[in-house]
Amino acid sequence: MELDITPLISNLKGEITAPGSKSYTHRAFIAASLAEGISVIKKPLTIGDSAITINNLKALGIKILKSSENSYVVKCDKKRFKPIKKPLDCKNSGTSFRIFCALSLLVKGGLLLTGEFLERKRPIIPLLNALEALGGKFKISEDKIKIERKKMLCNKIKIPGDISSQFITALLFICPLLTCKDKDFIEIELTTPLVSIPYIKITLDVLNTFGINIQEDLEGGKFYITIEQNYRAQSYEIPGDFSSSAFIIAATVLSSEPTKVVINNLSMENYQGDKKIIEILNNMGADIEFDENQKQVIVRGDLSHNTLKGLEVDCGDIPDLFPILSVIGAFADGETVLYNAGNLRLKESDRISAMARELKKMGVSVKEEDEKLTIYHCDKLNGAIIDHEYDHRVAMACTIAALYASSKSHIKNIEVVKDSYPSFLDDLQKLGVQIETR
Repeated sequence: MELDITPLISNLKGEITAPGSKSYTHRAFIAASLAEGISVIKKPLTIGDSAITINNLKALGIKILKSSENSYVVKCDKKRFKPIKKPLDCKNSGTSFRIFCALSLLVKGGLLLTGEFLERKRPIIPLLNALEALGGKFKISEDKIKIERKKMLCNKIKIPGDISSQFITALLFICPLLTCKDKDFIEIELTTPLVSIPYIKITLDVLNTFGINIQEDLEGGKFYITIEQNYRAQSYEIPGDFSSSAFIIAATVLSSEPTKVVINNLSMENYQGDKKIIEILNNMGADIEFDENQKQVIVRGDLSHNTLKGLEVDCGDIPDLFPILSVIGAFADGETVLYNAGNLRLKESDRISAMARELKKMGVSVKEEDEKLTIYHCDKLNGAIIDHEYDHRVAMACTIAALYASSKSHIKNIEVVKDSYPSFLDDLQKLGVQIETR
């Protein structure tokens, strides 16, 4: 599907509801699939990357049924996963691919995994090496990986923390279930500083809710996991997603005339790192309020009277905000520096290069370095033909930039936004954006 974006002729206004958090959805469905009994997952995101995880769990014999408009029942028996010879396609979902690599150790005969993830050569070897410390063996080619646990080992795991926090999440899910011959716990030691710490906190939060106890020292980069624990079936409600809402928040803040948008289903009382978008934008001069009682974010925009000022932003814990912060930087006075972003080169795309390239197309001056991007204020953005490299967050960020360009923009394969924000285009339409697709 292709999208033509006409610059806004009127301001955004109205209310929308934030979709469920993709990060929490992945983890909740997997935890429920490891718990004997019946769990209920409320308000999940069940399209895009989350659907990949859900469908692969079903292929392994987990019963997942929709029980109401916003609720799913997950049923698991003692055997947990059934053996399967058919490859599981994880497409380009990093969370799905990496966690299912680890789950392979729990399946008799292991798992054969495939997907675009491998074709894009996204990092996986450090996790596979870590699984070897637990008795895993793997065979890898350009388009598939076969992983199986051959020995009941529980050796100390040493793994880098600065490539992907998903490596650590995958290990934290399986280690509590393992059986070992001569040890009663597993130690994980990070050999480099941990990036994206909020995502590990989300993992620990979900695990704790489902009955798993893990001793962690995030500052020291160590985890101690007692083996042979049992996941506990739960009723679990997925919080609204700040990562997706950030695009709507930004679109409102960038309005050139007075406007107001309300986003429902958001709470600060969880571990999402991307809720920091509110603090960052307010520090830049935006007008954003939060109402915890109503679970609402109220955003007001009016750049004609309330200019934004450039900031330096550490993106180490908020990699998913990088694309939209790059766009906001083009509208802020002075310069905006997004640093500590090296691991963004290993996402669905090289997000540093992708955003630098697309902003340059639109007339924005930028300076790209190994681990940071500097964006300079631009008086007028030009419309452009956008190449998002099938990265959903780059596609959404460039869509927001195009709303405030001086001429039309065009984006192919806009359906990629469904990976994390299925209702992105619908929500923009609700707020007054003219959407032309074909």
